[in-house]
Amino acid sequence: MVHIFFVISGFALSYKPLRLMRARKYHELHEALASSIFRRGFRLFLPVMASTLFVMTVCYVGITSGALPTLAENIWDWWKAIGQITDSWSWDVLWYPRYDVHLWTIGIEFSHSMLLFVILMGTSRMRTPLRLGFLFVFVYYCMRYGRWGPAEFTAGMIIAEFTLIQNEKNAMVEGPLLPRSNSASVKRIILVIFLLVNLMFALFVAGWPNGDVTVQTGFSFLYRNTPDPFWSIGGNVLIFPWYALGAVQIVMAAHQIQPIQNLFVTPIAQYLGDISFSLYLMHGPMQGILEWRILPTAWALVDGTKTAGMWQTTIAWAIGFAMLAPFTLWISDIFWRFVDVPSVRFARWLESLCIHQEPASGYEPAVGYPHKIKDEGSHQAAA
Repeated sequence: MVHIFFVISGFALSYKPLRLMRARKYHELHEALASSIFRRGFRLFLPVMASTLFVMTVCYVGITSGALPTLAENIWDWWKAIGQITDSWSWDVLWYPRYDVHLWTIGIEFSHSMLLFVILMGTSRMRTPLRLGFLFVFVYYCMRYGRWGPAEFTAGMIIAEFTLIQNEKNAMVEGPLLPRSNSASVKRIILVIFLLVNLMFALFVAGWPNGDVTVQTGFSFLYRNTPDPFWSIGGNVLIFPWYALGAVQIVMAAHQIQPIQNLFVTPIAQYLGDISFSLYLMHGPMQGILEWRILPTAWALVDGTKTAGMWQTTIAWAIGFAMLAPFTLWISDIFWRFVDVPSVRFARWLESLCIHQEPASGYEPAVGYPHKIKDEGSHQAAA
């Protein structure tokens, strides 16, 4: 999920800037990037501060374990955890923060968002073929040196660029007098088949086992052929080049194959997309609160963990999921309404207070020279 999230982030953050640069609206592009850079930290870190404060509170009142003796110690410990989570200088180093181990992704998300904005600005005036060529080389360069994070974000940007190119071509080809040709339909069928094969591989990779991968059919081949430096790093990172590839394949398939795309434009899917960040922040705390209360009952129904086989384990997990999911979705919805959405509004409000307002009509400040004022076609120097 994390790797898919990073590819989608690269797509979502770059789509509007790419659209503006393709239209050569560079002033609007600058405004859009400046706004995104200003608001990104608030967008990510304010909800994280709230979610970890919630976890600290439930620990302190005894709902879960891990509390320190005094309230002051707990607050100080929480504040130190916030400092670690917001540390974006480690790029894509794996570590597991206190209060919610899933938040290891937040610093990576922030730092690579900033990198993506730099890439967008730096390539904004390049011709499209040169920009795409640079992006492909950059993705290869990142993977060659084990930097899976920037590779995934940049891959999302590449998908966004191709999407805009495709939309522009469709707008020209599918006019009222120019129906789609047979050759275009054949190419489309070939593309869909190619994407379906990629999707099957990606879903297979997404099921990477937790056990001994060297004895698992298919996975053992991928394991043995993991490229350096991921192989040398080892641990969980060894899987990441395959996860990165699979994430790109899943996003491409979901975006290009119409029946799959239709699943993600339904009202339910759109709602889950709205609360997705809140769901990500809340699913860990809700597991910590409810899992040990729910799973013993689920395991008891299949005669315990010691004798449970594959199907019994699947049934126990399904029961646990069915009991845990409604509570998690409910809390996530509350968090979205009262924390996530207000955080977005706060960031926009704060930005409106901090930025320079657009100059009045006819006013053109010139850097290094006295300000000039246009008045009915005449120019007068202002003191």
